[in-house]
Amino acid sequence: MTLPNGNDVEMGGGSYNFETIPKLVKDGKLDIELVDRAVSRQLRAKFAMGLFENPYQGLPANATKSVVHTEEHVQLARTIEADSIVLLENKKKTLPLSRSSKIAVIGPMANITNLGDYVVYRSQYNPTNVTPLQGIQQATNGSVTYAPGCERWSNDQSGFPAAVSAAEAADVAVVVVGTWSRDQNELWQGLNATTGEHVDVASLNLVGAMGPLVQAIIETGKPTIVVYSSGKPITEPWISENAAALLQQFYPGEQGGHGLADVLFGDVSPSGKLAVSFPHDVGTLPVYYDYLNSGRSTDAGSITANGTLKFGHQYVLNTPQPLYEFGYGLSYANFTYSNVTLSKTEVRAADTITATVSVTNTSPVDAKEVVQVYIQDVLASIVVPNMELKGFKKVSVKAGETVEVKVELHVDNWGLWDRKMQYVVEKGEFVVHVGASSKDLRGNATVTVV
Repeated sequence: MTLPNGNDVEMGGGSYNFETIPKLVKDGKLDIELVDRAVSRQLRAKFAMGLFENPYQGLPANATKSVVHTEEHVQLARTIEADSIVLLENKKKTLPLSRSSKIAVIGPMANITNLGDYVVYRSQYNPTNVTPLQGIQQATNGSVTYAPGCERWSNDQSGFPAAVSAAEAADVAVVVVGTWSRDQNELWQGLNATTGEHVDVASLNLVGAMGPLVQAIIETGKPTIVVYSSGKPITEPWISENAAALLQQFYPGEQGGHGLADVLFGDVSPSGKLAVSFPHDVGTLPVYYDYLNSGRSTDAGSITANGTLKFGHQYVLNTPQPLYEFGYGLSYANFTYSNVTLSKTEVRAADTITATVSVTNTSPVDAKEVVQVYIQDVLASIVVPNMELKGFKKVSVKAGETVEVKVELHVDNWGLWDRKMQYVVEKGEFVVHVGASSKDLRGNATVTVV
């Protein structure tokens, strides 16, 4: 089926369907011309790449150390790690931490390198990796104690007392929990994982004893910073409500521990933004910012902390609104937006315009901000998303300073597929919204397509 329809290459994965081709041709079930076509296209691609003249284009073995894993690359990895962390909660300015604090590092994810599944075999065990515990230990001048509390894959709570004692003896607790994957070899061996290829879940809650562990540490009364180390959203609204601070670290690389410590201790102000909305519960999915326009508002329900049932309609005891929306992410700094302007207010479909906004850092710390630009089609011939992200820019703003941020917008990206299935940019008004997330919009301007 696939070869006649243009799929010339088989990835493999154990099926090795190419071995059946000679028999299919012999039995008259596959035209040899289709085989010749696929082979010729592959040979043409290899000739174009020069693989027949120079088949081994990698570095010679004695040159790899000068190019692979250089100090420059390691530092870049650390910078990327810190810049990608998303600060979800920071009550009473718990973060950044003092370097002299006594810190209890807790959780089954705290002393592992939590890579995803498409990685080099056993790279998660590379000795150059930096775990969250190691990153914190190397960054602080205070004492650090460690207690895993539980295993990732178990309901066993026998390790809770040691974790609670560590938290009670500390000034602050950092609890690292989340999801985990395996490299492909381990996944196909059947080792447990909660994310990865061919790994599906029915719930986005923490697995096993991890949720109760977080609760036990919070109940000590010590400021508790929870770090989600995961490859997907985690739906634990009670942690959002009760943790002193909450960070999202999507699957890190080898410098993940250093990147996390850089954020925890304020060497880097967090500037990551969510590229996906977080739901309150798996049952309220799907949740996304660019939902279609509707005349119906949300009538949400809830279950309060004391167990009172508040009945709604969307949903009866929950809400379709996100727990954290697309583009969300806090900072140690405060930013104000002003003076949203457009280079043109009357455009044609082929035009490119520039949206400009002034961003002021009103705090005493230098920080980065991701300025986001969303487009709203005011009146369309078909139902369209209420708005769509069409541009963004990450900028550094020093404490007390104002920068002018310019984002280019291509009008031909504002189109839709009409009833005749033709892509068109319709004439009319479009609102250009500028803000810090898909819900936190700070200013706008209107442009007319003519």
